[in-house]
This record gives sequence, C-alpha cells and structure tokens, in this order.
Amino acid sequence: MKGEVTVRVECLMPEKLLERALREGARFRSVRRTDAHALIVDCDEASAGILLDQCTRFRLPARTLARRGRSAFKAFARRRATLPLGLMLFAALCWLFLGRIWLVDVAFTGEAARLGDAAALESALKAAGVRPGISRDIDLDALGQALRAEAGNYSYVGARLRGVQLAIEAVPEVPSPPLYDVNAARDLVSDRDGIVLSAVARSGELCVQPGDTVRRGQLLIRGEEIAGAEETQPVAALGEVVVRAWFAGEAALPTKETRERFTGRSSAQSRLKTPWFSLALTEGEAYARQREEREYLPIGGLFVPVEIERATRREVEAREVALDRGALKGQLTSLAFADAALKLTREGPENYEILKRWIDFEAAGDRLVARAVIEISADAATTREALARDTSDD
Repeated sequence: MKGEVTVRVECLMPEKLLERALREGARFRSVRRTDAHALIVDCDEASAGILLDQCTRFRLPARTLARRGRSAFKAFARRRATLPLGLMLFAALCWLFLGRIWLVDVAFTGEAARLGDAAALESALKAAGVRPGISRDIDLDALGQALRAEAGNYSYVGARLRGVQLAIEAVPEVPSPPLYDVNAARDLVSDRDGIVLSAVARSGELCVQPGDTVRRGQLLIRGEEIAGAEETQPVAALGEVVVRAWFAGEAALPTKETRERFTGRSSAQSRLKTPWFSLALTEGEAYARQREEREYLPIGGLFVPVEIERATRREVEAREVALDRGALKGQLTSLAFADAALKLTREGPENYEILKRWIDFEAAGDRLVARAVIEISADAATTREALARDTSDD
C-alpha cells in the first residue's frame, strides 16, 4: 500500500472512527497520534476518501496535509481542468500568428537608393500581394525575381524570412563608369598643394618625383609619349601621384573670466505706489555695481490698486579669475580639431588616409590660441576639366 495522502483528524474517540473506516474498506499505511485527540493518517486515495466522508458525516475537523504521486497529479488536474483547453488554444494562436508574416522590412545596400527607386519597390511589393498578415508559405526566390523585374533599376533583390518578418534586400544598379579612351589627349594636374610621396605614370610622361613640392594646378603627368626618334604623340595621361597635404583648424578662448561677488554691503528702500502718484517711504543707498531685487506688497485689495514696492540693493565687486589651464586646453583641442575636420570634409578629397594629427598652443594677450593640424595622404592627380569644375563649385 502506498501512502499517497496524509490526513489529520481531530476527535474524542479516534479508535472508533478508525474502526468504522476499516469496516467500510479503508486501509491505512500508518497512524500516528500527535496528542490525545488528534491523528495523522497515511493511506491511499480511496481510503482517504472513506476517512474524510466519515469525518464529514460526524462533523469532525479533518484536513488533507499532503498528496503525493498519482493522487497529487489528480488533484492538480482537477484544479486545472481548463489547462488542456488553454494549451490547445495557445498552440492554435501560435500556429495562427507565427505561421504568417507581420513585418515587411526593406533594406538598401550599396549606393543609397533614390526616392523614386524606393517608391517603385514598394509599388512592386503591393503588386505582388506582399503585405502584413500573408502566409509564410511563399516562394522567396520567385518573389525576389518578380520584385526585380517589376521595380527595375536594381541589380539584385532578395527575400528571406526572419520569424514573422519578411526582409527584402535590394541593391540599386550602379551606373557604368566612363570609358577610358587612350587616344583622347589629356594631362593630369594636382588638385591641391602638397609634397609628393609617390608617383606612378601608367601612360604619359611623369613630371614630378617623390619629395617635390607641388601647387594646385601644377602639371603632374604630361599627356604625351615618345613615338619615334624625335617624335611624340598625344595620349591620355594615366597614373597616381600621392601627395601629403595638411588641413589646419584654429580655436581661441580667454584665459580669464570676470566674476562677481557680494561685498556684504546692502541697503533697502520702499515706496508707496498708486495709479495717481508715488511716494517714497524710505530711501536706500545706491552702489556703482549692484544687484537689485524688488517685491510688491498689495495693501488696497482688488478695488483699490495701492501697493508698497520694496527694493533691496546688494553691492557687488568684479574681479578677474584665471581659468583652469588643463580644462581650457581640453576645450580648445576639441574645437580646433573639429574646425580642421570640417575643412577636411569640405575641401579634402573623397578618399584619403590620415597620417598624423598634432596641436600647438600659443598665448596671445589674455587669450589662448590652439592650432590643430591633420596630415593626410591622397591621390592628387586629376584632369584640367575636373579641376576647373571644382574651382567653379568653390
């Protein structure tokens, strides 16, 4: 016999109660007496039911202390009778919601898509019936091909599922670069001032060497090559001339600031004010440098606009205080490098490499001046037409 249920019973004659339960078919695994009128009984579930029925019939205090094994499981199942239905409903909802697409995300890679291209892709998605709530059972490869054919101007359109999200990845088409015509004569000139680090001519005659200083517009690679003993022919100059260039930024801040402090002297005055006249009640002292606070005390109420104006003056003195040198240099460093970086963004090349950065400080009267320099290396070779366009844009 397994003691799956533990019952506590209180009665005056526990022996008679147990005898009645035994006659009705109850079987007990153990019986313990906790005091003269209380029993702890371990038995199976059927015997516990018989014992509890006897207690209910004779109105005896009894309660179940513990359930174990199958009895505990049955009790749990009775208390959670709606649990299987809830689990089935939860599974149905999961199948319903997780089996559909609720988010459609479009991401562009490569060059940024133009607004018209994005609108065309969204229209293609609508035409393909892609919207939140559709089934996950879709052909992703066929969807990507259909979107690419419908939208146009895309070199690749792909689709993939991420849970309830449909991710659309689109790569806009890149325009074809201009063709290089070796027979179109041209020179390459420098698009900035700098010092030559390396120079390579792939076609044409190289006019500078590493270490040379070049100016903006200076000829770097001449567009001609030797065709015979004393004969040259024009070609399209091609090559790279990497120069070292600098972009400087500047910032200045005062090394002192004027601060005010109270001297301890103060005075007060009051004045009676009406709509018709003003009368001084007490006079106060005025100072060359002062702070004044005013307060108004109404004494006439709403229908008699009379009030007392009180003014309190406190004398202050100004003095110059030297600012913290370390904190000042930190602010100037940030400002000067930000100015240099702004000039690099506006005037510098698209592709470059930063070689080094440094900053110098100089005292100028009561101001501290910081000059920051960013040194870069970049290919400075460009055509005269491109240099003219950059000059006109500036």
